[in-house]
Amino acid sequence: MEIGARGVTVRSRTELFGRTLREQETYIPVESLLRATREVRYPRLGLYAGLVALGLGTYLGVSLLVDGARAGSPELLGMGALVFAFGAALDFGLSHVETAARGRCRVVFVPRKGPGVALAGIERAAADAALSRLPRA
Repeated sequence: MEIGARGVTVRSRTELFGRTLREQETYIPVESLLRATREVRYPRLGLYAGLVALGLGTYLGVSLLVDGARAGSPELLGMGALVFAFGAALDFGLSHVETAARGRCRVVFVPRKGPGVALAGIERAAADAALSRLPRA
């Protein structure tokens, strides 16, 4: 991929068992570029996993707390409070983890006419640097 002031050039190669079947070069001028974006897969996975942990921890912890209060058992009360606190702590931890901090992303170029081009497996810093070289519309 080459990004210049005049446009984007993407070179691709299709290989099968080490043999090159097809090489292709796609050029998209800046004037016909509708959108150029960086996409991160599963950006909110930590948030959703944290919500599941909070739901399970709340359900199990409150169930144990209620059973401990009915039975007058300090062990069940403590276990319920511990499970509830663990679920809340796990939710906090998973919700604040940036899932794609060191991950790879996709860069998508969409021209006004014709098919779009997506480049996968690119480092985030390299994608941001390449997209910053494009002139703003």
